[in-house]
Amino acid sequence: MLSKLKLFDSDSLKLLHRRVFFSITIFIFVYFISIYRISSIMLFPDLNDDTTNYIKKDIRGSIYDRNGKIIATSIESISLSINPNKIKNKKELANKLGLILDLDIKKIEKKLLSKNKFVWIKRNISPIEYQEIINLGEINIQAHKEFRRIYPYKNTLSHILGYVDIDQIGQSGIERYFENDLSKSQDIIISIDTNLQQLVRENLLKTINYYRAESGLAIVLDIPSGQILSSVSLPDYNPEDKSTYNNNNLMNRVFQSNYEMGSTFKPITATIGFDLDIIDPQMTFDVTKKYLNISDHDNYKDNGIYDVEKIIVESSNIGTAQIATRIGKKNQKEFFKKIGFNKKINIENKESSAPLGNKNNWGKLETATIGFGHGFAITPLHLVKAYASLANNGNEVFPTLQINKQFEQKQIFNNKESSKFFINLLNSVVLKTEYTGPRVKVDGYSVGGKTGTSELLNPNGGYYKDRNLTSFIGIFPTNNPQYVIYTAIEYPKKETGTKQRMTGARVNAPLVKDIIINIIRLFNISKDENDDLLKVDTNFLYRKLNATV
Repeated sequence: MLSKLKLFDSDSLKLLHRRVFFSITIFIFVYFISIYRISSIMLFPDLNDDTTNYIKKDIRGSIYDRNGKIIATSIESISLSINPNKIKNKKELANKLGLILDLDIKKIEKKLLSKNKFVWIKRNISPIEYQEIINLGEINIQAHKEFRRIYPYKNTLSHILGYVDIDQIGQSGIERYFENDLSKSQDIIISIDTNLQQLVRENLLKTINYYRAESGLAIVLDIPSGQILSSVSLPDYNPEDKSTYNNNNLMNRVFQSNYEMGSTFKPITATIGFDLDIIDPQMTFDVTKKYLNISDHDNYKDNGIYDVEKIIVESSNIGTAQIATRIGKKNQKEFFKKIGFNKKINIENKESSAPLGNKNNWGKLETATIGFGHGFAITPLHLVKAYASLANNGNEVFPTLQINKQFEQKQIFNNKESSKFFINLLNSVVLKTEYTGPRVKVDGYSVGGKTGTSELLNPNGGYYKDRNLTSFIGIFPTNNPQYVIYTAIEYPKKETGTKQRMTGARVNAPLVKDIIINIIRLFNISKDENDDLLKVDTNFLYRKLNATV
């Protein structure tokens, strides 16, 4: 029988085949190494020498909201650099790069004429631009893997998150405050609820547009924890688009802007008097005539003899000024210090401002006017902190953007009934006012609050006579305070065809109502089972004094 034919039928043929196979393998290996090296030289050179100013960084940590949603993160991107000394036809290359990368050709040409060994052409280019650069075939263009910061919700969280520069360094907001952690690839979780933030921003933007206002703000704070659930300042900006950066857009009005808060100070003033046992809820005050040349916007009702509750419900400057005078400058300043009106709030934002307070003389007249929110400026965050603390049984609330941050308890009140007194005043405003109550009341839920209307400060001195800040601050629900909601609108314009004054009752109360309804729906809050608190009279605990000032 003939033996089967074998591929290698001799030692010499076997050796020849092996050598050919080995040579082909080596050729293919060298070929791919060469292609890789050419690509590397062109697109991914070694940049760890002293001829460049490029330093490779670790990926930046991501930022999450309280529900685990990514609200800021980094992705890989490509940036282009070049050694101008290696380019021969600089003008021609400048023209090509300008067309591909949508850059000013003269600026590119100026870079190519530089004597430096390393210049950036463009950072964070698009995939389409990158492919066209590859097609260009210029081996002296170097591509670097970098990271680009993206913000999935764009403008919605801009004033909270802030933004980073081209080198991924935080410039404002959370990005700046937690720079050390984020730059080390550590993730951050903040207290903001993105779902609520979107709804609040929509409500605020709708109000601003309707009244053709210049700007506005809104904040929602969780009272027991101090956590800020939503904070919106409009106009805002897109952290990914530098063209939207300007001083007006970048201003975080919740944390940075100082305003005279108007009538929102009145319940605070009354509560100071009560807590120090200086006034009694049944005391009466004559508001029929000016006091220290202070007048009211509206005519007095009935006989003009108001008790404390009626002073707050009718928002009487004259009545509040008399209460403030009884309290006195010393007590007023000491209580303001207790609620934090004397210093910057320690929050996770390095741009937040200290209150301007009263930089002028603080005499008897100033004590009176400060009592109703005129002549003393604070940030919206300061006002929210104060209301939260007074509603929290007098336990100081510390606003925060972090989850599970612990604070040392500090009691503000001397009288354990002071918090109840404060809340009852806010309830009365909603239940007993002719205009404010119906605009903010939510059926089945206990809501308390106070309007504010004040003249805007003129940067050139004094006040604008035709420009107001309208506001409303609410506590919800008042039978178990959980949330403070504050909104303010700068310079709302009158509705076409009407002569009605732009006030907090007209502009802001409906806005706060919409926000409360969104909170109820989003957090699935049940209606009040017991509305006894809504029927409480602020006078029920106290003896009748009938003291008329």
